[in-house]
Amino acid sequence: MLRARLSVPALVTSALLAVGATAATAAPSAGAAASEVTPTAATATTYSRLAGANRYATSVAISKANFAPPQDFVVVASGLNFPDALGAGPFAALVQAPLLLVPPTGTLPRVVAAELDRLGTQRVVVVGGPASVSGGMIDQIYEHVDASGVVYQVSGANRYDTASELTIGFDPEITGVPVYLASGTTFPDALGGGAAAGVRGGFLLLTAGTKLPAETTAALKRVKPSAVVVLGGTGAISNGVVSAVKTAVGSGVPVTRIGGSDRFATAANVSAASFTSAKEVLLTNGLQFPDALSGSAVARWFGGRPVLLTRKDCVPAATRAEIKRLGATKITALGGTAMVSDAALKLKAC
Repeated sequence: MLRARLSVPALVTSALLAVGATAATAAPSAGAAASEVTPTAATATTYSRLAGANRYATSVAISKANFAPPQDFVVVASGLNFPDALGAGPFAALVQAPLLLVPPTGTLPRVVAAELDRLGTQRVVVVGGPASVSGGMIDQIYEHVDASGVVYQVSGANRYDTASELTIGFDPEITGVPVYLASGTTFPDALGGGAAAGVRGGFLLLTAGTKLPAETTAALKRVKPSAVVVLGGTGAISNGVVSAVKTAVGSGVPVTRIGGSDRFATAANVSAASFTSAKEVLLTNGLQFPDALSGSAVARWFGGRPVLLTRKDCVPAATRAEIKRLGATKITALGGTAMVSDAALKLKAC
């Protein structure tokens, strides 16, 4: 693993973007891959979609719509292996970078290679070990980085260690920010939580269901979080884990749990706890992780955009209610119609 200290862009170290603040440096490019759907006159809501032929191309579409070249950093993670990839979204938000997805092995997708060329970055951060992003894939990524550039690989002994590793290496170190804690064995609760962490300038750490891993404990003590948000109910993360978190961070740090009756309600409740309002929401399939992962990297821009979950063909009541509460007037689907149908994009009720 090639390690070097990462220098966080000045915007992040001087003032983390607050919920509702105006986005600063990320800018949509002229070739943004967004398709507009005719707004309904009754609600004056605009519906759009960021999508590609597959999860890799969708991550590129999201990047194109939010980032103009040149970029200081690009973050790369596996589009198939969710545990190592979950923390990559909030990390990308911290370093103001797009998150591009790649397969673990084989050929670097041409659409991703082209996006690396467009972004013109000299620093790529690959999240995950060889099982997530192989050495051969990294060699191909090198071919699309300037000759003087660097490809960093951030990985640990396991999924918990990899998430922990994403909290270190900054110069100066980042402490006193919110930490979101999600299950490392399932991804649904982390989808909305990762976006909230990105918006609040925090980290996403992982835990086992009934025991707080040593790697996560060490990260909590190192980060000295301003608050910890535990994502999901007791079926995902036990009360024993919450007690261990409280011990790790000390009595002065608030530790709260946000859950719901299902993954859709949990994401809606995370949004409600994080946003007083939002002009735009990012709508993604709650049964798959890749599109939400790429979305969490850009949730902080343009005033802050929650990531809410939907079924393929209809939108659960909790998601619809949260969109109404937020007062959103733009709904952007992440992924093609196989992930979020046009009916779901237009908020057809389940």
